[in-house]
Amino acid sequence: MSESQFDVVIIGGGFSGTMLAVHLLRHSSSSLSVAIVDRGGLPGRGLAYSSPHRFHLLNVPAGEMSAWPDAPDDFLRWARTHYDAAVQSRSFPPRSVYGAYVASLLEATLADGGRDRFEWIQDEALSLHRRKSKLGVQTKLGPELLARTVVLATGNFPPANPSMPGLEASASLYFQFSWSSEALKDLPPGGSVLLVGSGLTSVDLIMALKSKGFRGIIHVLSRQGLFPRARRHERQDESWPLFWNATSPRTVRGLLRLIRSQVRTAAEKGVDWREVIDSLRPVTQNIWRSLPLEEQQRFLRHARSYWDVHRHRVAPEIGDILADMLSEGQVRLHTGSVTRYSEDRDHAEIHYWDRNSRTERTLHVHRVINCTGSESDCRRIDESFITSLLVQGFSRPDPLFLGLDVDEHGALTDYKGVSSHPLYAIGPTRKGCLWETTTVPEIRVQAAALGERLAKMLVHSSARPGVLKTA
Repeated sequence: MSESQFDVVIIGGGFSGTMLAVHLLRHSSSSLSVAIVDRGGLPGRGLAYSSPHRFHLLNVPAGEMSAWPDAPDDFLRWARTHYDAAVQSRSFPPRSVYGAYVASLLEATLADGGRDRFEWIQDEALSLHRRKSKLGVQTKLGPELLARTVVLATGNFPPANPSMPGLEASASLYFQFSWSSEALKDLPPGGSVLLVGSGLTSVDLIMALKSKGFRGIIHVLSRQGLFPRARRHERQDESWPLFWNATSPRTVRGLLRLIRSQVRTAAEKGVDWREVIDSLRPVTQNIWRSLPLEEQQRFLRHARSYWDVHRHRVAPEIGDILADMLSEGQVRLHTGSVTRYSEDRDHAEIHYWDRNSRTERTLHVHRVINCTGSESDCRRIDESFITSLLVQGFSRPDPLFLGLDVDEHGALTDYKGVSSHPLYAIGPTRKGCLWETTTVPEIRVQAAALGERLAKMLVHSSARPGVLKTA
């Protein structure tokens, strides 16, 4: 295999990229060469599964975290053998354990005859160019990589700065990226921290602070003042039947009315609301695609934060810890938005408008960390490779600016609206078209489908180099 020519180059080596590579290498009719370009050195981790903190647990129980759509107990069996024999279907192991599991799937694939067709390239992809019948991926450190197909598996991007008047680039106590190695460094054990945003990222930072033995006050400020709900310790024996169908409302107001009605009916029968929300999981993407654009926009404006905290829940153990920290006063939740930011030596002064009291309040903290979640508007993402795609017209934003525009198979749509079959995306980049595309149960299906599709396309066109036939 040439060091710089591959059938498929995958940009990103987290869960999405690693599992796509596994499917491509394992496909029965495939003799394809595959490369993954990733800044890190460990497959399958990404940001999600590389955390060393003991309180960073999976948000989905082990029994639902198989990497294979058709083998639901695979991770559970692996975890019992390689982590803890006592792991149960409703257990929530550390995320680092799951990262090791995904890496083991790639290693097993390479050992089973895929090693001479695969290369892990620890580098950064900077730009994409057309090279006659192939695509050229320019990396930061190495030579240009030539590929017949390129797939974006970049995962979630760092967050943009929230609106904070007075915040300057020279600010030393503010951290835009919550997972920066400096964000929690040299923090006084009994000091104070402000986390801007109250979603899953904020909960992760609270748990990271607890893991590090932080004893001070953790302030959390968000517009809605909502923490993610916790999963139940035990799943109910009776699941709630699917209630969405072809005749269901195609408006946000109608859907919310339907869900609330189902929650009330479930409660009357002793069924928890979580079962109602979970019953929608298999059809959430269908519901999203059924909504007109204006209704999708209305959902993002008015219902997104409420959906997120009920749909994307935390492990029950984490919910218990968070509840204790709130009741003890170590975590203090504020509802509002920043009106002014300033720094004075070792303290940041934050003025914010409190929505509950309708007054301006002030906080003095040792550190301010942005936990508003990943940026999805590709126009605001400071990533050279994404910029290269947009500037050259290889791709365009989706209409909601939640990611890149793609067709039903994940092929990028160019600036003219034409699907580009040598260019694909998998995972969060497809959020505008699918909405739910950020967790393992959704992405594993994408990886399997895209792996099969690309294997068929590329193998069928192998006799005519550079010609990609649509399947």
